[in-house]
Amino acid sequence: MNPRLAVLSVLFALTGVWFSKMISVTGIVLMTFLVIVIFFQLKRKTFVVLMFLPLFFFYSQWYELKNISLFPPHTTDFQGTIETIPKVNGNMISFKYKSSGELLVVRYKMNSADEKQTLKKLEIGMHCFFNGTLKDPQPQSHYYGMNYREFLHNKNIHWILEPSQVDAGSCVTDKKESLISKIKIWRNKSIKQLEAHFTQNTAGLMNALVFGYRENIETKTLESYQKLGLTHLLAVSGFNVGIVSYFLYLLFVRIGIVKELAYVLIVIFLPIYIVLTGGESSIVRAGIMGMLALCLIVFQKKINPAVLLSIVCITMLSWNPLYAFDLGFQLSFLMTFVLITSISLFKAKSNTQLLIVTSFMCSLFSFPIILYHFFEFSLWSLPINIVYIPFVSLVLFPVSIFVVAVIHFIPSAVYLLKLPVQFLFESSASILEMVQKFNGTLLLGRPSSWFFLIYFLAILYVFFEWERKDRFYLRLCIPFIFILTLQVCIPYLNPSAKVSFINVGQGDSILIELPFRKAVYLIDTGGAIPFEKEEWEEADEEYDVTKKVVLPYLKGRGIRRLDGLILSHADMDHAGGTVFLLKNFPVDTLYLPKNKNLSELETEIIETGKQKGIQMKYLRKGMELSSGNSRFLVLHPSGKNTSANNRSVVLWVNLYNTSFLLTGDIEKEAEHEIINNFWRLKADVLKVAHHGSATSTTNEFLKLAEPEFAVISSGANNIYGHPAKEVITRLKEKKVTVYRTDENGDIIFEVVKSGLKIHSVQ
Repeated sequence: MNPRLAVLSVLFALTGVWFSKMISVTGIVLMTFLVIVIFFQLKRKTFVVLMFLPLFFFYSQWYELKNISLFPPHTTDFQGTIETIPKVNGNMISFKYKSSGELLVVRYKMNSADEKQTLKKLEIGMHCFFNGTLKDPQPQSHYYGMNYREFLHNKNIHWILEPSQVDAGSCVTDKKESLISKIKIWRNKSIKQLEAHFTQNTAGLMNALVFGYRENIETKTLESYQKLGLTHLLAVSGFNVGIVSYFLYLLFVRIGIVKELAYVLIVIFLPIYIVLTGGESSIVRAGIMGMLALCLIVFQKKINPAVLLSIVCITMLSWNPLYAFDLGFQLSFLMTFVLITSISLFKAKSNTQLLIVTSFMCSLFSFPIILYHFFEFSLWSLPINIVYIPFVSLVLFPVSIFVVAVIHFIPSAVYLLKLPVQFLFESSASILEMVQKFNGTLLLGRPSSWFFLIYFLAILYVFFEWERKDRFYLRLCIPFIFILTLQVCIPYLNPSAKVSFINVGQGDSILIELPFRKAVYLIDTGGAIPFEKEEWEEADEEYDVTKKVVLPYLKGRGIRRLDGLILSHADMDHAGGTVFLLKNFPVDTLYLPKNKNLSELETEIIETGKQKGIQMKYLRKGMELSSGNSRFLVLHPSGKNTSANNRSVVLWVNLYNTSFLLTGDIEKEAEHEIINNFWRLKADVLKVAHHGSATSTTNEFLKLAEPEFAVISSGANNIYGHPAKEVITRLKEKKVTVYRTDENGDIIFEVVKSGLKIHSVQ
């Protein structure tokens, strides 16, 4: 088969799957480009390639029609098998559970320390009976966050099961275990043995390398791998398959097995290895390619590697077209394709040169995908990869396999290995954490679909010219650097202003980007309201909405520093993430409400600001901030000693011809004060005070402001009952269009000279 024909067939198959989910202008342009290329390159065979697009388009549509739940929403009784290792975090336990042939995610909130200890005995393969309710997975509510519902849907999971009670006594080990179940149980046992003998981080890294299980790696270490572009080393992939196959081959040959039979035995083992390592898309790809390659050797057949890769890709898409939206699938196939089609660039290269070239190629080709998902790219990625690829592949991975073997065959010898192995893994993690502290991150934000396309065109140009001239010249990267520079500059050429109401649950966080990005202000950071917990209830890492939502939003927008961080007041749900943000993101000026009696949180914020050398200003009624045609007027506080909520900073913001009234958590007393002092106040958009509490948003205040739109920032199903029904009624009576973060997710008001455009996630 013609390699060009095979690769283009895959591209059209992927385009068909993509179009089944969404049709975009960028996609149509890409398809047109591919059609033109095919017509001139293949001519008579054009039809053969083109048919893959409608074929996979309609196949994906048919697959989606089948990808539905068999359970009615009111189902309450379930019996099935635990399919994944139960994860215990604080007072929550979760795992995947197969019932009636369908996968569910089970989540259960434990009620006591004794119950937690009992449920830790739950293991993969156990047969359990549950009574509970089915809940829809949470839909996407953040522009720059994961779509959890879509993530589960792509894995054929449609419900979250919340049992009313989980009784470990009702879960029994299935005596009629299948081979796959036995492999999974052995994997679970091995993972727990490593965790029992080594520190959390050492065991977590070894489990990732050997079994593809990354759940218990310490957060700092995992973040270091992610930020330095090394997460691919923690994913079991082709290199792992190669090493394991090589050692098995040496073993079989050494014990006298002929090499043809050794190949057959390795082919038989590889499916077991796929299950043993978690069955992610990257290992499935590597395993299938390994099996096909060995079969070709046995039957003395040759096939172009690009054709082999294309066959595997088409096979996996035929099994599940939703693989196309899996990040591991995308990176695994892209990197493999890049390497096997660039063999000519590896000729006459030393091992060191090969490592540098392959690291550079993989870093450059993965750049647009990494940028799309993580918004930034570490400049340390290339040098660190050059060092860590051989270190992890040739040292940490073999050591991990050796330790697993010792645990199973000579368990008493593990204690001799404990200290040197832990030193090796902990030291490697510490070095990464240290390197990460040196700022080498290129923060660009999420590229649009157009930028995503032209990045790849520029990268293809680099490698086409490199291969054609048989030598790399720095000038080949000029188009790529130009596009990168263009992405950096575009926000500063955009005349529109944007006001984003970020969905931080029960809290506030508002991002204001002035026209031409002359300045960027963040009003409040969100933050979790602390509740007293017993020691057993404390999670390994508490959810931090500023870290998980606000910071990714800033990075996703391509914002590299804040001109101002304005705190309306020092309640946890408004300012709880301030210390974290000050430590992890550049801020020029911190604006605080004038307050004589500082809370513990305010004191900590001020101390952190001083340590970071951040300028601090205190806001009070009548102060004004201006930049070009944009104006910020402080309406409150007045300096009176009132409640914490009524000391909130209230801002009137004017952008072009549109005005916003941002009210913090003020209540009716402060509203009346504003009415008396600013009796001509009007606003197009009102940020409803105190998350829609009944103590705010009086009829008099609405009559004064006369907003056309209102935004309520509140958490879904919050314990306070926000927003209050009477507030919603008042807004409807005034014919105000209401947007809510608990229903609409992130909300963006885009302000231009001619008017206002409103976007929301939902």
